Amino acid sequence: MDRIRTHDVAVDRDFYKLQVLTDEDIKLIKWLVVDAATHELSKRHHTDLLTSFAAPLRFVEKNRSTFKSVESIDEYIDEYQTNAMEDYHGRMEQSFLPILEDVLRGDLSFYEDGDKCITFLHFISTQHMRTKRTREKTIEVLRSKNNIDFSRCWNIAVHMFSFNIGLSLFRERKKRSLLLLENKTGLPFVTGDQPTVNLLADGTAPPDALSFYYPVSPTLGLVLGEADQPPAFGSESLTVADVQHLNDRICAAGHSQVFGHTEAALIPFQGR
Repeated sequence: MDRIRTHDVAVDRDFYKLQVLTDEDIKLIKWLVVDAATHELSKRHHTDLLTSFAAPLRFVEKNRSTFKSVESIDEYIDEYQTNAMEDYHGRMEQSFLPILEDVLRGDLSFYEDGDKCITFLHFISTQHMRTKRTREKTIEVLRSKNNIDFSRCWNIAVHMFSFNIGLSLFRERKKRSLLLLENKTGLPFVTGDQPTVNLLADGTAPPDALSFYYPVSPTLGLVLGEADQPPAFGSESLTVADVQHLNDRICAAGHSQVFGHTEAALIPFQGR
């Protein structure tokens, strides 16, 4: 069997590439997301995001006939379309690294710090929303129920949805507990191409409650509880059956890939 380099795992080329938005696409994003935002901070964020990512592409498209060197501009625009959102994700992941280091040390004090808490909740909400499974399900629902093609809009709009979720979680942070799961069972946690799951969702109907589970290593995971509810798990009482359940949830929520630190950790998921 050929060895796969780790930086080639779960790579979907141009997955985050921006598309040139039409006037109808812009109207759709404004109607579906921007105008629907209930908090002024969300409206401002969404408007700025839409302008910063869509404006360069729309400007070139609308003024193409006036350019003398279209080829060089097209090369630049193609590079921008490919890299702009990847760079945005990269900056977000970089800002999360100090928090991840805290988690790996067993330190959750960042949750009590306003700025760090914002960074954490924005990151975990984006991790939940930006996946292939979420994209395909959302686009299909909008197409089948509303006859809306949201495919060109998704890579921008998803960050608006993520911001809304993160803002809502931040406003409720004092009602939601953050728990560190220490897995001492010997059965490791796995992760997947859907790295977070809502423990209160059944996978069919839209959930009306949210409790994120996010494995960060084979022996550590985070659970963000629903508002005013106790966490579904406790570190001191975590059993093999609990770990199996959490691993099954990760597998079931994924699009096509599950990841573990050893081959043995992945054997239970072969053929699923």
